[in-house]
Amino acid sequence: MAFGKNKKRRQLDAASRNNAVKASVRSHGPTVAKALGLTVVTAALVWGGIELRTWARVSPRFALESVTFTGLERASRAELLKLSGLTAGQNLWSLDPAALARAMGQHPWVRTVEVTRRFPRGVSVEVAEHAPAALAVLGDLYVLDEEGEPFKRVTPGDGLDLPLVTGLERDAYVADADAVRARFREALDVTRAYARLSPGRSERLSEVRLENSGLALVTATGQEVRLGVGDTEVKLQRLARVRRELSTRGLAAEIIRLDNRARPGWVAVRLSSGSDSDRSGGSTQ
Repeated sequence: MAFGKNKKRRQLDAASRNNAVKASVRSHGPTVAKALGLTVVTAALVWGGIELRTWARVSPRFALESVTFTGLERASRAELLKLSGLTAGQNLWSLDPAALARAMGQHPWVRTVEVTRRFPRGVSVEVAEHAPAALAVLGDLYVLDEEGEPFKRVTPGDGLDLPLVTGLERDAYVADADAVRARFREALDVTRAYARLSPGRSERLSEVRLENSGLALVTATGQEVRLGVGDTEVKLQRLARVRRELSTRGLAAEIIRLDNRARPGWVAVRLSSGSDSDRSGGSTQ
């Protein structure tokens, strides 16, 4: 009898659980149906997106027709197209702008480059080139940009007429590139100041020598100007006054020294051999 009662109790418990499940289904049926519907819609959207992307990658509607460049001076359109591998008919969706920019950035004159897809059929390329500021001797002859970076070797087709920076070795650049670039920037500062304070002068700057004792300038006529260390702007102003004074006297200088540390205002001049005297000296303020 006890066994029979337990069996009957188990049957009642099972029936109760079944009723509870049915009630839960009736209660949450709309939610379950809604979730199922969202799943179906999401799957459809994903499938549709894949199909759309597949279609876009082969559609002639997105075939490359034009590539426009801005900022080109030394680099040429043909050279950059060759580096990038861009050709007419390529699908815009298959292009990687970052990879194209890296490829074009291998051109020695290119400093930065930005590539943008212009749908449906174009690509624009914005280029910023290095601005040549001087030439530097580092074993070979290199072009310096305005930041003192030797960004390329000089080639015959460059056609550059720029001041030459000498006095530093390639080994020094390899050992400490930052320190050498800082010296190059020092030389470039001098070339800019010299151009500003000597506009249109016949003594065009030809060379800047970076020496242990400071800076020395050599003009296109061979005149040497020893600036030494520091007070570059003041010394160049003094140089202009000395040259005016020499000109009024009909004299020409072979060497002008403004590097006297003990007497900063002192200027020593060695006159050219064609002048009346070989040497003259004095102070100027």
